[in-house]
Amino acid sequence: AIREGNVNAVCSLLRTGDGIIRQLDDSEDRLWREALNLSIRLGNEDTMDTLLKGVKFDFRKIHEALLVAVDTNQPRVVKRLLDQLDLEKGNKMDVRSFSMAIFDQSIDDSQFAPGVTPLTLACQKDLYDIVTMLNQKGHEIPWPHKISCICLECTNGRQYDLLKFSLSRINTYRGIASRAYLSITADDAMLSAFRLSRDLRKLSKKEPEFKPQYIALEQLCQEFAVELLGMCRNQSEVTTILNSLGDQDEDSEDELDQQAFEEGIPNLARLRLAVNYNQKQFVAHPICQQVFSSIWCGNLSGWRGSRTAWKLLVSFGIFLTMPILCLIYWIAPKSKLGKTLKIPVIKFLLHSASYMWFLITLLGESIAMEVYRDSFASREQTILHNSFHMVWVVGFFWFECKEVWIEGLRSYFLDWWNCLDVMVLSMYLASFALRVVIMLKVHFLCQLPDKQDECVYFTETLRDEWHQEDPQFIAEVLFAVTSMLSFTRLAYIQISLQLKIKYQTKMHERTFITPEITCTCCSLFNTCCL
Repeated sequence: AIREGNVNAVCSLLRTGDGIIRQLDDSEDRLWREALNLSIRLGNEDTMDTLLKGVKFDFRKIHEALLVAVDTNQPRVVKRLLDQLDLEKGNKMDVRSFSMAIFDQSIDDSQFAPGVTPLTLACQKDLYDIVTMLNQKGHEIPWPHKISCICLECTNGRQYDLLKFSLSRINTYRGIASRAYLSITADDAMLSAFRLSRDLRKLSKKEPEFKPQYIALEQLCQEFAVELLGMCRNQSEVTTILNSLGDQDEDSEDELDQQAFEEGIPNLARLRLAVNYNQKQFVAHPICQQVFSSIWCGNLSGWRGSRTAWKLLVSFGIFLTMPILCLIYWIAPKSKLGKTLKIPVIKFLLHSASYMWFLITLLGESIAMEVYRDSFASREQTILHNSFHMVWVVGFFWFECKEVWIEGLRSYFLDWWNCLDVMVLSMYLASFALRVVIMLKVHFLCQLPDKQDECVYFTETLRDEWHQEDPQFIAEVLFAVTSMLSFTRLAYIQISLQLKIKYQTKMHERTFITPEITCTCCSLFNTCCL
């Protein structure tokens, strides 16, 4: 009768002797539930209304019928069932959380996966009208608890059925990660997509057995953020989005506003946030890359179209004149030449030249130690013999201190290159400090009559008779290791026609500094997306 749409036949089956609404017993429960679901799938709204009026379905059966209506994309039927739920339970939120779906044995034979609610199903299918309707009725997707949660709900869920528990989490995240849910429920859909992508990436590591599912959802979030960026129609909209801070608090907003670059360069708060959240597709989008290129070249519009030979010639000239240019910038930073030196590409070349001079200094000191081995292997050397490189080390140390102050300790150490820098600088400073210790010991011990033995040890004893823990031994080892690590940074240079020079935003100095080259998608920040 339902397949044929015969309402009269359905009414005759529902008719009872006293005209009271038919109550369901256990034997009829599944039959009438399937009848209601079948009428919804066939689109027989009259038959559905007859069943709702003639049979007293409980809340869970109507809830499953609502899932069928959402699955078949019938907004009118969804509205009718929501009204029926209001009559049965009052205007309530979606009480079928993923934990309830786990323990509900009455619908174990349901075709829908554990944890699927009408809202999550509508979100997975991107049914915007139905999602809006459910959202207005107070339905929401409960956020899953942490993997390590030991609350009563999660503990019972794991003990009852571990597979159902895990599938419920995944289905819930499928709803949360959908375009429809992010667009309708989030005040800042792009920022929500960033954060959800980060959470899903962490979950893929904590639940490796479901890693493909979580990675697919993370990819979905990244694609959604890219689609939102691609909707920009002009440069004004691009600037507004990339400089937006989202729902950050006022203190963070003031802090990031102070980090804006000079010469009208925007702070790119949203773009820096995308790099921190590892949003590769977003940062690699052509719109972002165009912003990078415009900031990178500044007012040197002809730089990008210049020949490679001309660029190499300019780079070599900057390398030779680097000390003079730095002196001019220090004396007159507001001059025409000083403003030119602030352009990111020029500043990159200057700092790269400085780093190359630093390596040349290290190489020169190493060669001098080999040529004058007898002098350097004894106590005759002074602290200035092989400490010229400390001019750069002090500058590097001050630079890293400012970077920690600006970015914060946690964000700073998220980049492994910063960890390497800290280690190298620490060993440079330790090596220099040990040489200072030797010099001070010689000065003070030789003035004390009762310390003549130690004075002789630090002044006249041959190298073969030094102690294994001698400070000069340790200083030389530290210097050798740090020199090697300094040269290994050159291995990070990746030359390719499709790679652009990476430069790093330094908010306090309003500069772009790094001695490295990497992909364009990282070109403003000290993080590699590859």
